[in-house]
Amino acid sequence: MRIALGQLDMVWENADASIDRAETLIKQAAEAAAECIIFPEMSFTGVTLNTAKVAEDPKDSRTVQRMKELAKSYNLAIGFGWAASPEGEEKLVTNRFTLLDKEGTVVGEYKKMHPFTYGGESDCYAKGNEIVTVPFLGRKIALFICYDLRFPEIFQIAAREADVLLVIANWPQIRREHWQTLLRARAIETQSYVVGVNCVGMHDGCAYSGDSMAVDSIGNILGMLSGREGILVCDLDDRAWSLRHKFSTRADRREDLYRTYFALNN
Repeated sequence: MRIALGQLDMVWENADASIDRAETLIKQAAEAAAECIIFPEMSFTGVTLNTAKVAEDPKDSRTVQRMKELAKSYNLAIGFGWAASPEGEEKLVTNRFTLLDKEGTVVGEYKKMHPFTYGGESDCYAKGNEIVTVPFLGRKIALFICYDLRFPEIFQIAAREADVLLVIANWPQIRREHWQTLLRARAIETQSYVVGVNCVGMHDGCAYSGDSMAVDSIGNILGMLSGREGILVCDLDDRAWSLRHKFSTRADRREDLYRTYFALNN
């Protein structure tokens, strides 16, 4: 799989202007023969607490429609984040990661499981309740968003099926070392490719250094983009599965024991 990481300096709370910027990166990815491009968390608005301004109807989202058109126009699969208005029994907006194939069809959608309480997200965004893994470009992909990265259990569960774990984020520069370390740790722990896509620039008074990166299944950094808008193109092969067969740390996991201790502590 040839994947492009679209490190975007979005226009805060302005999806249309940001998508216009993003199209430049989509064009670059297509010219680099990438099969897909992945953008950061809430790619075109930033993770704002002003949800009334940015949330869109899940059944009639202008952002989703524009991305479908771009996927078809450039013959490129696209992953992106956006805010969806409440539907069904939901009382709050959901922070979503949507994956489109080259025809613009939705092939996967994930709702962020862990809103960042310290940053006020829990007051504005509902918690997702489902780990999402999907077949994608001949691989099995799992979708995660930002703060999820600090919770290794869900990555272990996803890696039972997936060998590529995608994390989109608005991760601030002040904690950039955590971002880089945790991406590598999740890759080593799960023996998976881990791809992290972050935003860059100054947004709502907070600096973002980007540091979008792809990590292989033994923790080697395949590439990293820091400090500027642009794309990073990486090739992911099937070595993660080969490593899992040759050096299977999963075979030594004590799931029965872990469940016992979780039950006791909860």
